[in-house]
Amino acid sequence: MRNQDSRKEMDGGIKKLLPGRSWRHRAVILMGLLLMVLLSLSGPVAAQETSSGEGQANQQAQTRPHFYDVDREVTIEGQIEDLRFENRYEGKGNFLVLLVKEKSGGELVEVETAPAWFFRTDLHKGEKIRLVGSVTEEGKDGRKLVIARELRIGNQTITLRDRRGFPTWSRGQGRRRGPAW
Repeated sequence: MRNQDSRKEMDGGIKKLLPGRSWRHRAVILMGLLLMVLLSLSGPVAAQETSSGEGQANQQAQTRPHFYDVDREVTIEGQIEDLRFENRYEGKGNFLVLLVKEKSGGELVEVETAPAWFFRTDLHKGEKIRLVGSVTEEGKDGRKLVIARELRIGNQTITLRDRRGFPTWSRGQGRRRGPAW
């Protein structure tokens, strides 16, 4: 008897809030309101978790943007020691990153090239390479980091950026301006 009385009291309160509606309709509306309240309260908690835990791991995977500085341009000759694709910048796709051993001195240099979709040719470990690029800062493992503007492999030249350092791929995948080889 007690459960029926409390249900009548609760049902009476809901009827006052939503007059003229069926019990099911009222229940759906109340569940929706409850869901909205819970979601509004969980937003700040989710933001705190992202900034302290998962967000730091994601930030470590993403490199902060590097900018091409024509005043720090260098020419490097050497050999490709390693190739890899890295998701360097959020939303920009995988970039081809080369590890080049300099001909003079044997220093290993990390070379950031362009998004993977830009290339129409295969590069291989052991290939001789001559590149023009801008030295930015230390890359992974304390190596020198160079943003490539131009790659020359054999008698083929791949232009990645114009003389001012602006990417030739900036118009997107549909408008490639790289060499067709």
